[in-house]
Amino acid sequence: MDIKPRNGPVAYIASAFSGDIEGNTEKTKKYSRFAIDEGAVPINPILNLTGVLDESTDRETALGIDLKILSKADEIWIFGIPTDGMLIEIEEAGRVGIKLRWFSEDLEEL
Repeated sequence: MDIKPRNGPVAYIASAFSGDIEGNTEKTKKYSRFAIDEGAVPINPILNLTGVLDESTDRETALGIDLKILSKADEIWIFGIPTDGMLIEIEEAGRVGIKLRWFSEDLEEL
């Protein structure tokens, strides 16, 4: 096998988590698949940390990890209406010059 690294942008997937955790986890899987289909390389902190950290007790730890992961991205893909946690990620992306891309929950770029 001659497998080569993918050339698309590394896309940090920002989407809602709290509230309907099960439903939002399923949505974010769809967003990561969409990014792959669009030629990007998704990094998705929800899928990375679900089951490892507890939203109710580890929120600050999770956000700190999220921001470190975000620093490795070329773009942040924002899905749906931003939550408080997403706003922190969006602000950090803007501060460090990461390209912002906005999408509806129906995968339409805004």
